[in-house]
Amino acid sequence: MPTSDRLAFPFLIVLIASSDKSNFSGFFLSTATVYNAHRQMSDDYQKIGLLVVHSTTRAPMSTPTAAQSLARLQKEWWIVAGAGGLLVVVFFWLAQSSLPPGRAVQWIVLAALFLAVELLVLRRNLHKNRPALDAPLRTTLGVANALTLTRGVAYALMAGFLFAPRPGGLLDWLPAILYIFAITADYWDGYLARITHHTTLLGEILDIEFDGLGMLVAMALAVQYGQLPGFVLLLAASRPLFLWGMKLRERWGLPNHPMTPSDERRIAAGLLMGFMGIVLWPVFRPPATHIAGAVFGGAVALSFLRDWLVVIGWLDPNSPAYIRWRARLKTLLFEHLPLLLRLASLPVVGLLLWKITRDPDSNLPSALIPFLIGLGLLAGIAALLGLIARLAAIGLIGLACAYLIVWGDSPEVLALLAVGVLLVALGNGRLALWTPDERLLRRRAGQPKPGAEVSA
Repeated sequence: MPTSDRLAFPFLIVLIASSDKSNFSGFFLSTATVYNAHRQMSDDYQKIGLLVVHSTTRAPMSTPTAAQSLARLQKEWWIVAGAGGLLVVVFFWLAQSSLPPGRAVQWIVLAALFLAVELLVLRRNLHKNRPALDAPLRTTLGVANALTLTRGVAYALMAGFLFAPRPGGLLDWLPAILYIFAITADYWDGYLARITHHTTLLGEILDIEFDGLGMLVAMALAVQYGQLPGFVLLLAASRPLFLWGMKLRERWGLPNHPMTPSDERRIAAGLLMGFMGIVLWPVFRPPATHIAGAVFGGAVALSFLRDWLVVIGWLDPNSPAYIRWRARLKTLLFEHLPLLLRLASLPVVGLLLWKITRDPDSNLPSALIPFLIGLGLLAGIAALLGLIARLAAIGLIGLACAYLIVWGDSPEVLALLAVGVLLVALGNGRLALWTPDERLLRRRAGQPKPGAEVSA
């Protein structure tokens, strides 16, 4: 089991036991990035022959050995550790005036411990900074891994808020801001790795491990703040439990059958991360957050269940019966059901807008009423016609959230929220007029289009 999974279990146990209790990292690796860029540029120049070394004045340049490359990576590790630690200290200095003295010390201890876990994951996998196991070790971490490590620091800053109520004031928004920054960086680090041809096994490991640790912290904070029920922490433990189960089967001499590639698995995980970035906002509360959490969390849980049945051999993904059953289920869930949701979207929007216009006791400024009406009509019509239905659904969710903040719960707003969340999760469905979002979600950023030639 990977290091972070083993180290995540003590955090998880304490979080579950305490669940009923009440853009500072943007460029911390600038020095490392410049250093990395210089190293990578030198390597690239050597490869294409632009560095001409005269044999009469200078010895020929040789390719670094594995030991030399690892030594350079270890130096970069110290730069990363120092920059990350400095950022934690700077944030502590800025935030300590807004926190009680004891709470400020608790924050920096938790953030430092979490950062130490991430640095340990990096240190133990430096030897995998290569495109493949039989490829030479690269001498620099690269800009993509630097961005991954930056979001790792964002997760560490979030971890400082564990085991305490909301701090109050602007700090209430900080966990959500940090997590949204981190999941945005999660999109761009892979993109940078692919366009710079610097994909490595280390990058894949850091991406997976940091995703899991970040999700654990985000879910723990959502439970701690009362946004989600405590049992969702089991979802954060799904991946380490999955890997532990596979390892246990190996020790018992049982086979682990290979899983098939799945776009839906990646999309469900990405949507869950996006949801967690929103549910941490202090303006939202149950039951709306519980409804959305059930949709996104349920999709990920079903994905893990299906994969486990494949691994233990109870489900053969290549059998004709399973292929037929899966095709029918996908048709129902991703074609017919979204169409029904789109047909229901405009009437539900109409009911909610009628209720807004007839509410004489609203505390909302009168100038914002036309904006909400325009947003609702635009999003409802776009969803009905299938014009980027996922984006339209986000507009429906925005309208529902605005209503929840100003007027509170009602059957109409909860119905609209359910329609919007399901459309985001399931997609456009049949008879949709324009669906560019489907292609964007199924193709990784920076990945060549199918059929496109990749230059050497």
